[in-house]
Amino acid sequence: MSSLPVSAVLEPLLAALQQASQVLLLAPTGAGKSTWLPLQLLKQANLPGKILLLEPRRLAAKNVAFRLAQQLGETPGQTVGYR
Repeated sequence: MSSLPVSAVLEPLLAALQQASQVLLLAPTGAGKSTWLPLQLLKQANLPGKILLLEPRRLAAKNVAFRLAQQLGETPGQTVGYR
């Protein structure tokens, strides 16, 4: 398990996603919402649908997409993309 703050809520978040198709997570900067959590959710085979991240700026969205794609060993536009 990660030492990032958001790792402490992974199990409750997964349980919430079993009950509802949408869950909103609010956490402080640096908690792992954009970089760690999406990768953990992708590992869950029983979760249908898409993961949607909202970033405050276009450049932030692009950078997160490139970072996540890099961690997956892919290029943006395969598993991870941005608009």
